[in-house]
Amino acid sequence: MLQATLDQGRELVDTALERLLPPTNQRPVSLHRAMRHSVFAGGKRLRPILCIESGRMIAGSVPPGIEELGAALEMLHTYSLIHDDLPALDNDDLRRGRPTCHKAFGEAIAILAGDALQTRAYEVLARLQCPPESRVRIIEQIAHATGTIDGMIGGQVVDLEAEHHRADAATVRYIHCSKTAALITASVVTGGLYAGAADDAVCKLRSFGQSIGLAFQIVDDVLDVTQTSEQLGKTAGKDTAAEKATYPALFGVEDSLKKADELLAKALAYLHTFGAQAETLTALAHFLIERKK
Repeated sequence: MLQATLDQGRELVDTALERLLPPTNQRPVSLHRAMRHSVFAGGKRLRPILCIESGRMIAGSVPPGIEELGAALEMLHTYSLIHDDLPALDNDDLRRGRPTCHKAFGEAIAILAGDALQTRAYEVLARLQCPPESRVRIIEQIAHATGTIDGMIGGQVVDLEAEHHRADAATVRYIHCSKTAALITASVVTGGLYAGAADDAVCKLRSFGQSIGLAFQIVDDVLDVTQTSEQLGKTAGKDTAAEKATYPALFGVEDSLKKADELLAKALAYLHTFGAQAETLTALAHFLIERKK
């Protein structure tokens, strides 16, 4: 059943992305080709699917048009990957099993492709098919999650600054919560907002997203240690160097996995009040953390 949910969610989001992104014959052709190269590189669409399933849990069925919110989240996630792979940051050659955007199109076009995906995402968000009040809250949540204060960009900066000395546990947690968990949390929360979630439900969704997002990044770092580049679809071992701020580098693989399991249990506790409606979101949480098995 979970695999069907993943397949259906990916298809729904990919169809929306195909419709919402400029075609490759639209000027400037090189830029639109680069955007699509990275967006359609075979990503799992986990953030959009979390968004859709959060909305389904609140509304009882998939809210019409929520796939466009999911598509905007995927654009933002892909923009962050394009920029993260650049020589000035992680300097990576492989992403989602294919050459990174700057390897395929050059650094200048890659930078602009990331910028263009971010800009297009907000254009899509501004036109979401939900009440204006919800739309404003969704845009605010996503902007904060991708910004500098406890958001993705701020987390990236602290990650860069931590490379030249051994980071402590508080710094590693800040990096993971900001650089990764913030957008995952926003995906869950905005799916709920799109579906009309009440404030108490939004609070539970936020707490769920924060816990599952941190656990997801811990497992990601463990997989970077234990799997090959072919298995990962990106260069293995990039985060295993002594200067990288990760849970495995600080605590080792076994204790990191224990921490991820603790966070999973904590996340699932926030879904208890939703009862049977949370079944799919619960299964997704297990899937995100049990990739290690």
